Amino acid sequence: MQLEDQIRQFVLQNLYFSEDHSIRDEDSFLKTGVIDSMGVMELVSFVQSRFAITVDPSEVVVENFDSVRQLAGFIRRKLATPKAVKAPEYALQAGAVATVGAVEQTSRTKETFA
Repeated sequence: MQLEDQIRQFVLQNLYFSEDHSIRDEDSFLKTGVIDSMGVMELVSFVQSRFAITVDPSEVVVENFDSVRQLAGFIRRKLATPKAVKAPEYALQAGAVATVGAVEQTSRTKETFA
């Protein structure tokens, strides 16, 4: 199933309660009343769990989450970015223990969609 279709299906089944069951790729979620601030948080949760990506609170903006097309583009950009790999805390080098830096990513949610 294409990325846009997966997003549309989630929105229609979980967030958009209307007699009209169609959403075009470019339809603004906010202007058409498809989702509200709580719906955005559900959408963020869906994106993180379905596509195994981390959404930083600073990324929860209209430019990324206001239409099927914008969200699909955001997800594609995130998936194209190499993921940071957590390095082991200690590594053995020539018989000695050396400390290595670890890269950690945390997943935070944002309470409002501005």
